[in-house]
Amino acid sequence: MRKISSYAVLSITFLVTLLLNINIDSYPPIAKFLDPFQGFWQNAEVRPLQIPTSLSLAGLQDTVQVYFDEHLIPHIQAKNDHDLYFAQGYITAFHRLWQMEFQTHAAAGRLAEILGSIAIKHDRLQRRKGIVYAAKNGLEKINQDPVSKEIVNAYTAGVNAYIHSLTYKTFPIEYKLLAYKPEDWIPLKSALISIQMADNLGGYEQTLQNVYAFHLLGETKCSLLFPEYDVFHKPIVPKNTPWLFKPLALNPHFIHPQAIQHDLLPSIQQVEKAKQKPVDGSNNWVVAGKKTVHGYPYLANDPHLNLRLPAIWYGIHLQSLTVNVTGSSLPGTPGVLIGFNETIAWGLTNAAWTVRDLYTISFKDATRAEYHYDNLLLKSQFVVEEIKIKNKEPIYDTVVYTHLGPIVYDDNFEDPSHYKNVAMKWVGHHPGNEILTFYLINRGKNLQEFESALEHYHVPAQNFAFASVHNDIALEIAGKLPARLKNQGKFIMPGNSNAYELQAYIPQAHWPKIVNPSVGYVSSANERATDKNYPYFYYQFSEETYRNRRLNQVLSQAKKVDTKSMMQLQNDNFNLAAQENLPFLMGYIDSAQLGTQEQQAYQTLLDWNFQNDIEQVAPSIFKAWQDQLADKLWSYSHNYQLEIRTPNFYQTMSILKNHSTHPQLELPAQDDLRDLIVDSFKSAVQHLQAWQANHHKLYKWGDYHAISIPHLAFLKPFGVDHVQIGGGEGILNANEGSHGVSMRLLVSLDKVPKAWFIYPGGQPGNPGNPYYTKFLEPWSHGKYIPLTLTIPQDDKKSFYSRVTLVPA
Repeated sequence: MRKISSYAVLSITFLVTLLLNINIDSYPPIAKFLDPFQGFWQNAEVRPLQIPTSLSLAGLQDTVQVYFDEHLIPHIQAKNDHDLYFAQGYITAFHRLWQMEFQTHAAAGRLAEILGSIAIKHDRLQRRKGIVYAAKNGLEKINQDPVSKEIVNAYTAGVNAYIHSLTYKTFPIEYKLLAYKPEDWIPLKSALISIQMADNLGGYEQTLQNVYAFHLLGETKCSLLFPEYDVFHKPIVPKNTPWLFKPLALNPHFIHPQAIQHDLLPSIQQVEKAKQKPVDGSNNWVVAGKKTVHGYPYLANDPHLNLRLPAIWYGIHLQSLTVNVTGSSLPGTPGVLIGFNETIAWGLTNAAWTVRDLYTISFKDATRAEYHYDNLLLKSQFVVEEIKIKNKEPIYDTVVYTHLGPIVYDDNFEDPSHYKNVAMKWVGHHPGNEILTFYLINRGKNLQEFESALEHYHVPAQNFAFASVHNDIALEIAGKLPARLKNQGKFIMPGNSNAYELQAYIPQAHWPKIVNPSVGYVSSANERATDKNYPYFYYQFSEETYRNRRLNQVLSQAKKVDTKSMMQLQNDNFNLAAQENLPFLMGYIDSAQLGTQEQQAYQTLLDWNFQNDIEQVAPSIFKAWQDQLADKLWSYSHNYQLEIRTPNFYQTMSILKNHSTHPQLELPAQDDLRDLIVDSFKSAVQHLQAWQANHHKLYKWGDYHAISIPHLAFLKPFGVDHVQIGGGEGILNANEGSHGVSMRLLVSLDKVPKAWFIYPGGQPGNPGNPYYTKFLEPWSHGKYIPLTLTIPQDDKKSFYSRVTLVPA
C-alpha cells in the first residue's frame, strides 16, 4: 500500500507526474501555481490541523465550541440548532470544501466549466436525466418545512463563512491545479448532493437488457437464466410472514415485453456492448440483547460504494440542547446520515427496488412538439440547457420533457445501446424531504419516532436497520415504493397509454418490515425483501446471493455476541460460493490428467479453508476459474452486438447442477460438461501463470485482487493504488476493483452507547495533509477507531485541539 505524505505530494516529481496524468483543456498559470508564498506549496500541512483556536464569524447567534479528537473528528457543541448546523457547514467545508463543490458541479452537469471539453458528454447526460430538476423539486420540499429550511440555510451560511475567509493562498490545491475558484454555496447544492447519491444508488437498471434478452433468447430461456424468485433464497422478511393489511386495489393489466418489440429492435442491430456497472450494495444487521453478552443490541452497517478520495464519509459529533448524535455525515448536507444517539442507532443498505421506469414515446412528427397518449396529443416541453466550457464558447442542448419525464437519449444524444425517444420516470424527480427525515432520526428516542421520521423519506429505496436501548430491533424497507403491475419496471413500457403507468405507491403501513423477531436478529445484504406472497409486485434490479446467506448463517448460530465477534463478522472473508460449489466442480477433474502446474493448483484448492485472505493463492485460482467458466459457458452473449447480461455465479451453478439437460438451455451434455469444467480450470491456471510472469510475483490474493481508490477528479497522484485487502465479490468484506466497503460502523446500544467506525481515507480532504489517508491502513486490516457521544477533555489522550467560534 502506498502512503501519501505532504512532502511526497508536493515535490517537483509530483508536479511532473501530475501534468502527465491529467487531461484538461488548460493548466493554471505556472508561475502563480509555483509561487512559494501563494501557490501549491501552501497546501503542505506538516501539522494535521491548522485552524485558529478562536474564530469570529458573522451569522452565529452564540458561542460554539468545536473539539477535535486525535483522529480530527469534530465534536461540535452549540447552544441552539442554528449555530449547530452553521458550525457543521463551516467545519465540514474547512476539511472538504473542494470535494463538496466538485460533487455538486458533477451532479448539476457543470464539470466542463472546470475540466473542459472532456466533460461535455457527462454534463449533457446529467442535464438530460433531470438531476437539477429533481434537486429543485427537493429544495421546494425542504423550504415548505420551517425546520428543514432553517437547518439547510444555517448549514449554507456556515459553508459560505468558510469560503469567504479564503484567499488564493488558502484555496484547496485542486482549485489551484484546475485554475478555478470556489463559488458561494446555495441550498440547492445540498439538495444536489442528496439527489446525486439517490441517482448513484438507483441508477443502474436492467430494463433494456431484459428487453434484449427476451427478444433474442425467448421467454422460457430468460425465465431459466434470470428467475425472479429462487426457492432456496431467504428474504429479509422471513418466508410465509403473514401480511396483516388489505393491499391496494389496482386495475389488473399484464404488461408483456412483446408490447415494445417493434419500437426498439430496429434501432439496436449495430450496438456496441456496454460494460456492466458495479451495483452499489451494503450490509447491515442488528442483534437483539438476548443474543449479546451485555443484554443490549448491537447494530452494524457497512455501505458499499465506488471508493474515492477524498473519502465519501466525514465523521462528526453534533450536540445542542435538542440533539446529541454522532456517526457519518455526507459532506454537503446537514446532520448525520448513519449513526447513533443516546437511545437509538440506525444503518442503511440499498434495497435495489426499481424506482426508475422507462417509457417509449411516440411523437407525432419530427418536431417532437406533441406525442400520442391514448386518444390525445399531449404537448412536449422544451428546456434549452446552456453548457459552459472552460476557455471555449458554450454549447446548447435541448431536452424534451414529457409528463413521463425527460427524454434522455434521442438523435442528438445517443447512448451505447442506441435506444432513443425513451422517457425516464423517476421517483427522484419528485423526492421527499430526506433532510428532514435524518434531522428527526438524529433526535429519535424510540421505534415509533424512527418510523414517524420515515414518513418524509422517498428516495432512494433503502433497508433501514434500527436498534434502541429499549431492546427494540427492526429492519424496514423505506421509500416511495411503486405499487406495480406484473412486469412493470422490469421492461421498457409503452408510453402511449395510461394503462402502462403507475397507479399508486405502496402506503407506509404496507412496507415490508420485521420487528423484534424471535430469532433475535435482523439483517440485510441486498437480497430480496420478501417472498413471492408479498401482495405487491416489485422488480429488484440486483440481488445478492452469497453475502446475505453467509451473514444469516453466522447470526443464527451466534449466542453470546460481543464487540470482537461483530468486528470479525464485518471483516469476514469467508467464501461461501467456493464452499458450496468447489466440490461439484472438482468432482469433474481427474488430477492424474493434469500437468504439474495444474496439479499444484488443484491441490491448493483441496487444502483451502475458503478464506479470501491476502496471503492465500487459492482465492485467486477460484476467482480465475469462476471467470473462465462463465466466459466459456455463456459464450452466447458474445454472438450479439448488444448488451446481454449473463447469469450471476449463483445462478450459473444452480443451472449446471439442476438444469444442465434442459432442452431450452442447449448446455453441454454430461461428457461435454466435464470437458467444459476441465478446460475452464486449465484456462484459469494458464491465466494465472501469465499474470505471474507479467507481474513478477506469485498471484497471492492481496496482489491479484488489489483494489484502487482513485481521486474524485481522477488526478492520479492524489489517489491510492494497490491496496491489499481480503474479501471480494459476494463476500461480506466486499471489495472489488475500486468498489467496496466505504465505511464500517458498529454500535453497542449499552446503557451508555459505544461505537467504532472506520473508512478508507481520512478526515481532511487535502492531499498535502498527513491525515489524508490516515484511516486507510487500519481499514484494510479490519481495525476501528472509537466514536463517542461525549466531548473530549483537554487532559485526555483523545483530545487534540479546541476551536471557539464566536459571533462577529
